[in-house]
Amino acid sequence: MKVSRIIQTLLAVTAAATLAVTGISAAAAPGGGEEEGYGNNLSMPIVFADGYGLTGMATQDYTTYPTVTEDDGLRPRTEAEALPFTELGEPMPYLDPADKVMLEGVDYYAQKGPSVWKAFAKDAVIKVKSLVYFGDNLTGHQWTASTKIIHLEMGLQRELQVAQPGYPMTSLSGEKSSEVFGTTGEPTLTTTARVYTPLGHLVIKKLNKAGKVAGTLYTQAIYEGYGVDGGNQFAVEVTGSGALSYAYNWWLRDVTTFAKAGGWRIIFKIDKSGTWTVGDTTVNAPRNAKILGSVVSEEAEGEGPLFPIEILNPYKARVDIQILK
Repeated sequence: MKVSRIIQTLLAVTAAATLAVTGISAAAAPGGGEEEGYGNNLSMPIVFADGYGLTGMATQDYTTYPTVTEDDGLRPRTEAEALPFTELGEPMPYLDPADKVMLEGVDYYAQKGPSVWKAFAKDAVIKVKSLVYFGDNLTGHQWTASTKIIHLEMGLQRELQVAQPGYPMTSLSGEKSSEVFGTTGEPTLTTTARVYTPLGHLVIKKLNKAGKVAGTLYTQAIYEGYGVDGGNQFAVEVTGSGALSYAYNWWLRDVTTFAKAGGWRIIFKIDKSGTWTVGDTTVNAPRNAKILGSVVSEEAEGEGPLFPIEILNPYKARVDIQILK
């Protein structure tokens, strides 16, 4: 499945310009603090490869509808959000009639509103063979040194043996960072799922004119951001289209250690293990996810990606880009 076909389907990936851990509503966000208002709903299935959710807490077996105790970091997370399912005794979704939007004669329910839905989520703790992807804005776009910010998206996905429910998303209005997605609330079955592991790790390296590494600008694993307040973190977001993605706002305008123009290497790797603290408990998780192949983007200037994905080993992939003056 090509990434360019994702936009109007369950595999949609937005090129959002702001980083927020958007699967979280008014409850505490993984990095500490609070996320104001409603978060995005998960529309594309997800597999938790290591048995830990977006907050670093252990995930649990899923019931007919998610409960607040299943703290995977996805909606619903508060008592208020879970209340409609508890009162009605019905499974997902909860579609608020006051939140309805009509487009071309079809009723839709927008993201970041009172309506709540959730695609299939699996607590795995198994060896997960995955495809690695990098966002189209990285592999298919030519950046320049005058760019203020580059929003990096990357992550893992896999095919499920048994099709599971997700919620097809449609673009309702806007473009790029202002784009609004919504669903009819009618689930469909899909075999494609995103894979989440807190051991995902981003590295940004500067290359010299010979293509050799000149130094490291940034390095951080997802689990290293747990419990960290503020700051620009490599984190996980549920995009407006409802797909889980790793994301980082690379403020190119603030780069002073190296020349902005020239070669850069963007690395996504899976750490061998990770250690973090949840309350009074120390978690030490070994990796379960492995890179089997890549998702190739068609959203490029030309016949193929400007900057192709290179898989170095089962736990590391990279994209080398050029930033023009």
